[in-house]
Amino acid sequence: MGYFTDLFIQKALLKTTSGSDSNGKPVVVDEKEIDCRIEYNDAIVIGPQGEEFASSGKIFCEADMKCGDLLGIGGRVFSVIKINPSFSFDGIHVLNEVYFQ
Repeated sequence: MGYFTDLFIQKALLKTTSGSDSNGKPVVVDEKEIDCRIEYNDAIVIGPQGEEFASSGKIFCEADMKCGDLLGIGGRVFSVIKINPSFSFDGIHVLNEVYFQ
């Protein structure tokens, strides 16, 4: 638990994926509820391969995830498109800024 834990008063459902099936749908291998802070704002972000995405918003959380994982927020399912980790001055991982669409 870090310094920002008290600010994570909202919930999201993190669906960890592992590739996709023959129809192109992501294969969900794990689901868990995470504490987070949700901000809805439209933005253009650059993905890990250099591609541009239109982001629907971002969440701040301590959970580990990867691009392609799914987030259930308010009855809707979003895809994770970019993750910006933040570290404290002594090199400890503090939180993730996760963009979704």
